[in-house]
Amino acid sequence: MLNVNDTIQQNRDDQKFVSIIIPTFNESMNIRDLLNQIQTHIPVETNVEIIIVDDNSPDGTGHIVEKYIEEKMNMQDYDLKTESQSKSDFNKNISIKVIHRKEKAGLIAALVNGIGSSRGKNVLIMDADFSHPPEVINRMISELKKQPNCIIVGSRYVRGGAINGMPLKRFLLSVGANFIARHGLSLRNVYDPMSGFFAFPKHALEDVEFNTNGFKILLEILIKKKSDICVKEIPYTFKDRKYGQSKLNLPIIFDYLKAVWKLYRYGRKSKRQDTQSEKRRSVRFISKAARFYTVGASGVALNYLVSILLSNGIFGSLGYLQATAIGIAVSVTTNFLLNKFWTFEDKNVETTRFIKQYGMFVGCSSLGILIQFLSIYLLSESGMSYDISLLLGVSIASVSNFLFNKKLTFKENIWE
Repeated sequence: MLNVNDTIQQNRDDQKFVSIIIPTFNESMNIRDLLNQIQTHIPVETNVEIIIVDDNSPDGTGHIVEKYIEEKMNMQDYDLKTESQSKSDFNKNISIKVIHRKEKAGLIAALVNGIGSSRGKNVLIMDADFSHPPEVINRMISELKKQPNCIIVGSRYVRGGAINGMPLKRFLLSVGANFIARHGLSLRNVYDPMSGFFAFPKHALEDVEFNTNGFKILLEILIKKKSDICVKEIPYTFKDRKYGQSKLNLPIIFDYLKAVWKLYRYGRKSKRQDTQSEKRRSVRFISKAARFYTVGASGVALNYLVSILLSNGIFGSLGYLQATAIGIAVSVTTNFLLNKFWTFEDKNVETTRFIKQYGMFVGCSSLGILIQFLSIYLLSESGMSYDISLLLGVSIASVSNFLFNKKLTFKENIWE
């Protein structure tokens, strides 16, 4: 577990208003221009420190920052010696430092390291690849001054926000991860909990222990400080990187899913009023899931049997497409009936309600099929073998199918 309180080294005589933490790994083509642009967009009267946390980048990112700092100091010394009245390229209220880490040990660990060594009473976190526009920093600082006890989140999904230039695969993964975070972890009041561009008062991290390997620290903060701090989202336009390579890969996806599970368990534990009742809810959830998948397996068997009997069996000699269509219709209908009366124990057969539920069940089942195809496509395109992609795709689709029907068709709380 990582705890910011264990590493904070505040110098109260020289405390900055905000510390900008930028984790880097192989950002040599971006970092100098980014530092220049950040300084251009910070108000002259605002005391700021910029902390680069470099994970021993093979391309020398950390050493480039060191050279940049040296150039800045030499320029300031020159201005002082010559009593130059010309406007310097650098804001005198901004300091820059670099933290060299010996190895790449995870994004959250890098950020905790940076926050722990910061001197700002507030912290602003952003990426080094220009996906987070420096021109938005000024507004985030202004919002922090107006609302000193809020998390200010740069949001792609509130009105005015946008995503430009992101490849389709990454876009779908981003939207999917955001959906899981908002609905699976009950963060529906935050539109972009997966943002990596946000600012907050450092005291908000008191007593927060970070124990996930997820690549988005904001998600963990929102879950663990949900009842203690407000959130304000401001729009920005996300732009895909121009130089360098994306850090998103399969291990990061798995780390994210594990992090969501840990945070879900944390949220349930924090809400727990009675251990026994919590256990009974879990048993009910597992029992309904088991029934749902049992019904699904029976539907597959029924679909196959009906299609065979209608295409070349004793009940007819239809073409294979017609037989398959009827088989699907029969299996979907029987699945709906069994799930309604057995899985979710819904005995209400009022006509309008019944028809709406049936339509919603068909819609959720169709959505599950779409999710399966998209999952298989994304995983296969990322380099995973088709066999493994198929297995994971079917698993993801079946889980989403169950959760969608539980929530949307039969109007039950998802996690009970």
